[in-house]
Amino acid sequence: MPKPVVMPSIGVEGLTFQPQREDLLAPETSGRLGGVQMGWPRWSLAMNLANLEFPVADEWIAFYRSRRGAMRMFLGYDLSRPFPAAHPKGFRNMLTVAGGPFMGAAGAWAQSVDAKGDAILTLEGLPSGLKLGRGDYIGFKWDSADADEGDADRRFLVAVTTGGQADAAGVISVVVEPSVHAVVPADAVAHLDNPMCLMKLMDDTKMPRIIISHAEAGGVISAVQVTLP
Repeated sequence: MPKPVVMPSIGVEGLTFQPQREDLLAPETSGRLGGVQMGWPRWSLAMNLANLEFPVADEWIAFYRSRRGAMRMFLGYDLSRPFPAAHPKGFRNMLTVAGGPFMGAAGAWAQSVDAKGDAILTLEGLPSGLKLGRGDYIGFKWDSADADEGDADRRFLVAVTTGGQADAAGVISVVVEPSVHAVVPADAVAHLDNPMCLMKLMDDTKMPRIIISHAEAGGVISAVQVTLP
């Protein structure tokens, strides 16, 4: 099975990357207003393309055509936050508490739910002092049943809503949204470097108009997350 391609990262002038929820309001006779979750939140991506020189426009157009509408998946992510905000250039020269170089992957992870219903994600095997703040992403990657070893063709993504700092043992606990779906296996790798999720293009995606000198601004990339075992 071919590995999903990563979406292009150039020529974007603005984006929105937020969970898309399917909830219903549930009015009660007492006057209270509750809510019912109808489906798992899915990351939704909307990007506006700027004026593009032809090589950049060609890259986007080739990506768009190769996805065949919503037939083929790709790896999408928030271009504005490839690494935690406290470590914007990555983890160069950072060491785990065991003394090895830290490349972005946690040694282990676990999730619990507190009394308020918030998902608490705990990561181990990190550098002491590593910080995760609001808006940072944590990705999960693993191989599907029919993938080659190391393909990491399955992905999932959560965002930090309450941050923290790794203690002297290299352990950190943060609150995340959405919670980690049960489809993510226990042996999936939790990582902080370029976290992504599987996505498909939506019908309102459109490519820019081509004129003689360049591709005009106005192209739109619209996509939604796909969650697979």
